[in-house]
Amino acid sequence: LANHPLDCPVCDKGGECELQDMAFRYGAGESRFTETKMHVDEQQWSPVVFYDGPRCILCFRCIRVCEEGMGVGALGTINRGAMSLIAPNGGDHLNCDECGMCIDICPVGALTSGAYRYQTRPWEMEHTGTICTHCGDGCKTTLGARNEVIVRGNNRDRSGINGEFLCIKGRYAFDFNDHPDRLQTPLLRVNGKLEPVSWSKALGAVAAKFSEIKARGGKFGIIGSNQTTNEENFYLQKFARQGLGTNNIDHHRTGDVVTLVDALSGTTGSLATMQDMYDRKAFLIIGSDLAVEHPLLSFQIRASFRHHAAHIYTVTASPVRENDYAVRSVALVQGKEFEALEELRGALAAEPELVILFGDSVKGDAVRQLVAFGQSLGIAVKYCALVDYSNSRGAIDMGLVPELGPGYAASNAAGLTAPEMLAASDLDAFWVIGENPLEADQLASKSAFVVVQDLFLTETAKAADVVLPSASAYEKNGTVTNVCGEV
Repeated sequence: LANHPLDCPVCDKGGECELQDMAFRYGAGESRFTETKMHVDEQQWSPVVFYDGPRCILCFRCIRVCEEGMGVGALGTINRGAMSLIAPNGGDHLNCDECGMCIDICPVGALTSGAYRYQTRPWEMEHTGTICTHCGDGCKTTLGARNEVIVRGNNRDRSGINGEFLCIKGRYAFDFNDHPDRLQTPLLRVNGKLEPVSWSKALGAVAAKFSEIKARGGKFGIIGSNQTTNEENFYLQKFARQGLGTNNIDHHRTGDVVTLVDALSGTTGSLATMQDMYDRKAFLIIGSDLAVEHPLLSFQIRASFRHHAAHIYTVTASPVRENDYAVRSVALVQGKEFEALEELRGALAAEPELVILFGDSVKGDAVRQLVAFGQSLGIAVKYCALVDYSNSRGAIDMGLVPELGPGYAASNAAGLTAPEMLAASDLDAFWVIGENPLEADQLASKSAFVVVQDLFLTETAKAADVVLPSASAYEKNGTVTNVCGEV
């Protein structure tokens, strides 16, 4: 408290400050301290991070979480003794992920959030634990809402598989929920132009057209979402198969989970869990920049390296953060993944156990070849097919694929995949939920009746005959399944 100012009434940490709590619980009622407090001006290190030096108690948590937890090392210390200050290693700015972990772990109000500061107080918000919507890791995030508007995301709940961890997306990327461009009312194409209409009119138009197409044996194509809940995905495929009578249902796929599950059939305990990323002794990462694409997996593996001296092997096309502490790193040439793996065979076979994580550069028969490689090492091997979005794994589990039903049950007849639907010239109805396939492609069937459900007026929605506004993940109940298959 030597230099700590009495900023509590204006400090963002007021009400959840560890120093404040300690002072209330243990502090003396009066002070004999008469020296002048040191003061330096507040600094802005990035759009996200503000630093108020006098409030800092020099606990160095921010330095340690950035260096040890995130593997970035963007913070350090300048000066000595009582004059010490935290400072960015980039001079007057941060060269980092902007993850906000330093803000969250700061016990006082020295580091504050540019998105949250001076907005509200903790006791004025309603705190809701939910799952982050931005990658497949399934991190728990706590959203603080005031007057029905989300003003903060952090990890105050700490009951999820991520514990204290959150990346920049889980902490700050909630603004889409209250974005002014959100669709607010259904749209129906009238005289070639999308016009706002009532829900009953929009749904009536869809029901009438779908009924007419089904009655004459027309052809449906349905693309679901890798960001909708398991429950929604289950009912979508059920409605498609039992209601509309079609197996033409798919979603934007990333990692090849289907082939991995098939290749591992007959084995048990071969799919890696999130806890395995911390507990296991060795990891092989193929074709993925985990720190960017799967921050929690990267965080877990980094913790395993620190705490358990785990061995990390990387086979990636460009440098990744894991290279900094990997025992072996091999440059990946597209299509030559297995030549790189043969270089590592001896070292991998000497490990007591291994987790293999692979991205979407390994698909189809290459997945079977990878499993065969793992089994040939003669050690216990677990696998993780890296899928990109919040419910990519759940979409597959729930049967949002043309060749499989829920739970990977064989479909009675395989339908069209998403690319095949786009290329089909005889499609009568094209129904898209929470995806934007026409952003990068065109629909071959120009006469198809197009229905889109989404949060925003995407390129696909602009081409639709009926557009229905969707609820975001933060506005509804449901479950998602993460990259490791955990609900």
